[in-house]
Amino acid sequence: MSWLCGDIGGTNVRLARWDGALSPTWSRPSGAFPSAEAAIDTFLEESGLRPTAVCLGIAGPVADNRCVATNLPWVVDGAALAARLGAPVVVVNDFWAAARGVGALGPADVVQVGGGGPVQGAPVAVIGAGTGLGEALLVGDLVVPGEGGHADFGPGSAREARFAAWLLARDGRASWEQVLSGPGLVNLARFLYAERGEAAPAWLDAPDAPAAVAERLPEVAEWFAELLGAEAGNAALRSLARGGVYVAGGIAPRLLPTLQAGGFRRRFAAKGPVGAAIADIPVYVVLHPALGLLGAARELTLRGSPCTRQ
Repeated sequence: MSWLCGDIGGTNVRLARWDGALSPTWSRPSGAFPSAEAAIDTFLEESGLRPTAVCLGIAGPVADNRCVATNLPWVVDGAALAARLGAPVVVVNDFWAAARGVGALGPADVVQVGGGGPVQGAPVAVIGAGTGLGEALLVGDLVVPGEGGHADFGPGSAREARFAAWLLARDGRASWEQVLSGPGLVNLARFLYAERGEAAPAWLDAPDAPAAVAERLPEVAEWFAELLGAEAGNAALRSLARGGVYVAGGIAPRLLPTLQAGGFRRRFAAKGPVGAAIADIPVYVVLHPALGLLGAARELTLRGSPCTRQ
């Protein structure tokens, strides 16, 4: 058994071998390759792996084992890739894989931010901010994928209403992904500078601007944490996810002290008369750096090996 597990996002391609445990993650910038196939070919050449089954979690909607990536000019076709590799290939949304990976996490892989204990067997919501905003739901062994990150942004204050109007004027719409993502951090910063009548600094145009915003502008980091709490609460409401809400992605662990400061949890439960229904739902920030890869391996395990059922 030598499986290839992949987590392909708008910023990085992460690949690993699974033979009962994950090998160290191979990670490269997505922009370094013209296609997913090129990245996989490079990994296979460097690792010497000849996979007997493949599962790839990709940031984008999946239909018929095929994904048109959202933040990359890539199309990944499982059937074509299977013919190329000589092994069955399963293509899933990246947050399908993240939801699968939740079941493989240990106590040291998460930090709880408020709430009580999880209700066993209840729905589990998974969201995560990175290059984009992913969301999925886990009910028992059933994953319900979605593209909730592209849902319309709902402001919770006068300032946020002005921010939504600013996004609408600039982009034609205001979605949660435009707010809760690396580019979202930059959007929040640009809006605040515009509100003050100040020119945005040149460093906001740099590739590492999201990380710089989080470090240089505590006001933006705090606002981002509040907004992440609001959408995490929305995810909890949509399914009454009493099994817990897991916050994955690369941004949340870096903002953990800010998430623990109070604004996140306050906005999580600020849902009017139904806020009490979710006030005790636990939220877990995922610290494990390879949640999607764990989920890809778990997906192959549940399907059996070789995985022929699509």
